Amino acid sequence: MMAAPFTSPVEEYDRQYQAWAGQQGPKVFDLDWRLTHLSWGDRALLRRYSPEGRRVLDFGCMDGIFTLRLQQLGGEAVGYDISPAAIAQAKRFRGSAARPVFTTVPPGPGQFDRIYCTDVLEHVEDDSGLIGELVSYLASGGSVVGTTLVEGGAYEEALLRRALAPWGRVRLHRYYRSALRNLLPVRQQGDAVLVFQVTPPSPPGAR
Repeated sequence: MMAAPFTSPVEEYDRQYQAWAGQQGPKVFDLDWRLTHLSWGDRALLRRYSPEGRRVLDFGCMDGIFTLRLQQLGGEAVGYDISPAAIAQAKRFRGSAARPVFTTVPPGPGQFDRIYCTDVLEHVEDDSGLIGELVSYLASGGSVVGTTLVEGGAYEEALLRRALAPWGRVRLHRYYRSALRNLLPVRQQGDAVLVFQVTPPSPPGAR
């Protein structure tokens, strides 16, 4: 019996991105349409955590649409993804502009004031370990923010808080797809995202 061919993580992420893009139809390559149709979870995150005036990282940026929006809103943005195919498309979207920067090279320590991590945690085995990695990329006083889906039981608040708590002060907010439902003061069933922030303690003597 022949062994299945080895697929590297990079090849697998390329395959997943290309499969996703193929399912979306022609609008997936329409930059203006994509920028004006960010997911409701992304819009909730940006309402709470602005990139303006900050050095920001979009971790797991895929083809860079959210990174480009961070740059538009006043951030000094970098988009990182493991998939060369996704990063190549991000650079095509950016065109001849110098920013945002798109890369498949992991960042170094202490580079960012805010790191955005949208809909990534539910797809990794070691969610707490990933947050620890992201925290290492922060400058003093920085924070990691992001979203994770609640629908289908992907995450609940206790599980997410447990993953985040070892790395600093945690804030969680639940947002529903319907804006009207967000006005009700009780937890409800249905489509929702958890918007999170984790802020590591500043080292002694840091300003």
